[in-house]
Amino acid sequence: MKREFDRVFDTGELQQVEMESQASGEARHYRITKIPMRQDGSDISHVVTIGEDITEWRQAQQRLTETEKLAAVGQLAAGVMHEINNPLATILACCEAMVLRTGDLPPGERRGYDEYLKIVDTEVQRCRRIVDSLLDFSRPKSSDKKPVDVNGVVDRTLFLLKHHTRFKRLTVLRELAAGLPSVHADQERLIQSFMALMLNAMDAMDSRGTLTVRSRINPERADEILVEFIDTGIGIKREDLPKIFEPFFTTKPQGRGTGLGLSICYGIIAEHRGRIDVESQVGVGSNFRVYLPTG
Repeated sequence: MKREFDRVFDTGELQQVEMESQASGEARHYRITKIPMRQDGSDISHVVTIGEDITEWRQAQQRLTETEKLAAVGQLAAGVMHEINNPLATILACCEAMVLRTGDLPPGERRGYDEYLKIVDTEVQRCRRIVDSLLDFSRPKSSDKKPVDVNGVVDRTLFLLKHHTRFKRLTVLRELAAGLPSVHADQERLIQSFMALMLNAMDAMDSRGTLTVRSRINPERADEILVEFIDTGIGIKREDLPKIFEPFFTTKPQGRGTGLGLSICYGIIAEHRGRIDVESQVGVGSNFRVYLPTG
């Protein structure tokens, strides 16, 4: 059993310790409260110890924190993204004009300009993709929710990814339970979310490994569907797990990601009154679990 003492609260009369245990195979959080008792006089005669499983409370606190962070970044993004878009459009227009002007230069002279202009164009386009991601992240979404078959969403996402060169190298296992109830959802938004999770798994496995997509009724709640995306990738470091849904946080090499994919995914699931969590072990892989309410 692995334990870590997270927090100790001691007033001299009462002591509280928050700890984590993995004895059951999954991380559980407990609060141990020790209350000194005095039978006669001032000497402590015995101590009452109370143990509480606070795992769900800790998870709820973490989800609340993530939601507050996402809301704050969304407000910030809404205030600056249009101001960024305007100079980017100007730079891109100037770049295109210079390409036209250098067309009359001798090939030897034009080659140097073409190289630099291509770099400018590539980097501006990358900036615009980041701004577009921020727009998707922050702007209000039109509601187009209706009864949706989750297994159909999974299959549709896999169909869209089957022509992706790197995704084709993966072994994909479909473990979709039959007869699942529908969820009230925007199908296109769910596809966007599931695609982000599958591409994230692809990157974690460096395009070689096994991705298992599993759907079923949540064993702990009959009114929820659980969709799991399990990869055999490099896993996520323990210290990085609390930050993976934060905007702009990424463990990928520079230029391989904006750090917005999982944040947008988190926001989409939250829009559908669902939740998402992850279990990961370095060198073994990760399991991203999406919970969606039925009906």
